[in-house]
Amino acid sequence: MNRIALGLAAAAAGLALSAAPPARANGRYPAAGQILVDPADPEHIVVRATYGVLTTHDGGERWSWICEAAIGYSGFEDPMLVVTADGSILAGLFDGLSATHDGGCDWHIAEGALSRHNIVDLSIDRADPASVLLLGSSVMASDAILTQVWESKDDGRTWTQAGVDFPSTFLGVTLDSAPSDPRRIYVSGRRNGPTFQGIVRRSDDRGATWEELDVPGSDDRNLPYLGAVDPNDPDVVYVRRDGDGADALLVSRDGGATWREVFQAASLLGLALSPDGTEIAAGSDLDGLWVAPTDTLEFTQVGQLGVRCLTWTTRGLFACADAPVDGFSAGISTDGGRTFSPLMTFDRLCGAPAACGVDGSTGQTCPNLWPATARFIGAAASCEAGAGPGGAAGAGGSAASAGGGEAGAGAAEPSAGGGCSCEASGGGRAGVLLSCLAAAGGALLRARRHGRRRAQAPRAR
Repeated sequence: MNRIALGLAAAAAGLALSAAPPARANGRYPAAGQILVDPADPEHIVVRATYGVLTTHDGGERWSWICEAAIGYSGFEDPMLVVTADGSILAGLFDGLSATHDGGCDWHIAEGALSRHNIVDLSIDRADPASVLLLGSSVMASDAILTQVWESKDDGRTWTQAGVDFPSTFLGVTLDSAPSDPRRIYVSGRRNGPTFQGIVRRSDDRGATWEELDVPGSDDRNLPYLGAVDPNDPDVVYVRRDGDGADALLVSRDGGATWREVFQAASLLGLALSPDGTEIAAGSDLDGLWVAPTDTLEFTQVGQLGVRCLTWTTRGLFACADAPVDGFSAGISTDGGRTFSPLMTFDRLCGAPAACGVDGSTGQTCPNLWPATARFIGAAASCEAGAGPGGAAGAGGSAASAGGGEAGAGAAEPSAGGGCSCEASGGGRAGVLLSCLAAAGGALLRARRHGRRRAQAPRAR
């Protein structure tokens, strides 16, 4: 079980003590784990959280909630998402690909070869965001592994396989294409035994042929995850090596032929390259936020933000954070990560999308589930009930320090919108208890993880 799963399990265990009915919420510590910005509309932002998918069409003033059941997953699953050129949202599930092409109101599971295939990663072409790649990797009944790359040219509506199946001994975990050359595709993963060597596969012809390249120090306990490909040079690729004792950032400047370790930290939950490729950011809830110029890769800590994900666009550096500690679940920085403005706070979350009727999966499923979820996370029942932007955690998007402790009143004592104040209103005593237990579970886990990790700070190499 990875670190994130351990954290969620701890929170779930704490929640179980409250004897809350399973239908009230999925029992996970409420946290964001991925931020996406619509390539055609910067006001349309999507956040994947542990309790569903959140969307805004006004740059973060109001957020809607799409429940997991409407998309087709549940429990501890954290699907990878992409937003395509026409605003479609695609989600890679354990059992296939789920997609919505109408703003999140109706979701459909892809049929045919993608049905019941474990979709482990998705990537859009930066030059043509209607073009999408996906990586499927499923262990079959015979223990053989079916790993394939598929592509869509129409925002995920139809799919064709890119090249042939990978060897049945290869387990894929991530993929990405080069922004400056979409024919260049990278896929990371590992071979089966005896060494379980971690590798990157590189294609220069959009998946027709592949070259296999070892990633030093990686295996089934230290898997290599693609972090970014330089926007100007397809040969410059970054890989995060997820380790038992520490995570490491590696860079290759020759298309994966050779690698150099440039940074090490207790954990690297977030990694993002600036749009022009001149800076790279990395961080976690254990290590804070670190930034380096890509020409030197000498990292400097710019803040103590409890980073859970990072995304960098021309608008700024987006980060997932820990709401009870940092004052927001998602925020944006326009000064390289030194300060953040709250973007998604619980008091801005308005429930299921009002525009979705009962003809779609979201309108059919989510409104009945929202009251319990709102109590669980400490949000208002609806924005019309008097809640809205203006609480301490997100008052008008005021700047918050990346250090967490300076994030305004929301960091020290979250309001009703913050989700974990034991004096929160509107959720009832049961909802307040659930929220506080969730926060306590997360805090306990962070303390335990700090104890297990090495005491030294992250270091560059």
